[in-house]
Amino acid sequence: MNVRLRSLFITLVSSTLLLSACSPGSTTSGETSQSSTAAATGANIPEAEPSPTSTMKAGALSITSSTDAALPGDPVKLSLENGTITGATVTGPNGSVEGTFDKDAWIPAKALELNTEYKISVTASDGTTKEASFHTANPGSGETGFQMLYLFEGMGVGMPAYVKFNRPIPKEYRAAIEQHANVTTTPEQEGAWGWLSDTELLYRPKEYWKPGTKISLDLKLTGVQATDNTWFKKDVTGSFSIGDVSRVIKVDIANYTTTVVENGQVVNTLPSTTGKAGFTTRSGTKLVLEKFDSLKMNSETIAIPSGSSESYDLNVRYAMRVTWTGEFIHAAPWSVQNQGKSNVSHGCVGLSTDNAGWLFSRTNIGDVVEFTGSDRKMEPGEGMGVWLYSWDEWKALSAVSS
Repeated sequence: MNVRLRSLFITLVSSTLLLSACSPGSTTSGETSQSSTAAATGANIPEAEPSPTSTMKAGALSITSSTDAALPGDPVKLSLENGTITGATVTGPNGSVEGTFDKDAWIPAKALELNTEYKISVTASDGTTKEASFHTANPGSGETGFQMLYLFEGMGVGMPAYVKFNRPIPKEYRAAIEQHANVTTTPEQEGAWGWLSDTELLYRPKEYWKPGTKISLDLKLTGVQATDNTWFKKDVTGSFSIGDVSRVIKVDIANYTTTVVENGQVVNTLPSTTGKAGFTTRSGTKLVLEKFDSLKMNSETIAIPSGSSESYDLNVRYAMRVTWTGEFIHAAPWSVQNQGKSNVSHGCVGLSTDNAGWLFSRTNIGDVVEFTGSDRKMEPGEGMGVWLYSWDEWKALSAVSS
C-alpha cells in the first residue's frame, strides 16, 4: 500500500457547548396564568418581549487538509465552527514555527519536519483561542536523491533546467514532483516540465530562451513520495542564466557546411565534414553538452574494436560534445582536403584547426546545434533532446498535463 507523506493526524480540542434559553412548560395546580386572567377580566395585557437568544460562540477547530495529499510544505487548511479565524500560529518541538496565515490556511515558510508533532493555535473572531494538533508522517528510511545540473552563468539559449534522479520514478508519483518544482524566469517566458526518461525531469521554454534570461528553481520536495518505498528528504534551490548572445550553429550534413548564426545574423560559414556511409551523423536539434580544449578519442567508445580498419586512438583539439553517443564538433586537420566537399568522419563534425578554435572560443554550453541533411534521426535519449519535440509534444511529456 502506498503511503502518502505528511498525512495529518488530527486532534480536535476546545469543543464548546452551545446553550439555548429555556421556557416554562406549564403552570402548576392552583396558579392562574396571565392569559387566563386576561380572558376573564377583558384587560389588555401587552405582549411579552421576546427572550434574547444567546450569542453564538466559536466552536471546535478542525484541520481540513487532505490526509492523502498533505505534504510538509503545503498549507495547513483550517475550519472553525460558528466563527471565523483572524490569525494562526504554529509551534513544534523547538518552539515557534515561521509561517503566515491567509484566509483559512496557515502556510509554513519552509517545509516542516517529518514524523514530528505540531500544535496550531488560532484566534477566533469572538476573541477566544482554539487549538488543534497534527503529526507529520514518518517516511521510514527509504530515500530517493536528486541533483540539479548545469547551474552555470552564461549558458546557451537552448539549455533547459535539468533534474536527475538517482532511481527511476514511477509514473504515479511524477505529478506530485512537478507540482512541487517551481520555476521563475526573468523576463517571464512560457515553459513546461517534461520527463525525458524515468530519471530525467527537464524544464524548457516554448522557444529558445531570450538572451540574458535568469532562471531560478525551487524544488520543495521534502516529504514527497518518489517510489513505492522511498521519499525525498530535502528541498533544493538553484539558478542559472543565459548569455547575452543567441547563438545557433547550423550543420548542413548534405552540403558540408557549418553556419554560425548570432542574434539572427550569419557571422560565419565554415567548410566541414560529417559521418561517412555506415557512420552517418544524426539529424536533429542538439545542444553543446561539454567542451574540451583537448580530448583523447578512442574508437572502442563507439563500438569500433581495436585492430579494425576503422579504429582510431588520437588526441583532438577544441572538442565540443553534442550527443552522449560520441558525436562532437572538433578540429580534424587530417580531413581538411575533404571539408566542404565530402563526408569522411565517423559521425563527428570535422573542422580545420583554425576554424575549430574560432568556434570553440565563442561557444557556450547549451548553445543550439541544428543538424539537417541526413535520414538518421537523433533519439531524445542520445543527447539532451528537449528540442526534438514540438511544443505540444513536449507539454504532453508532463505528468500534470497528461
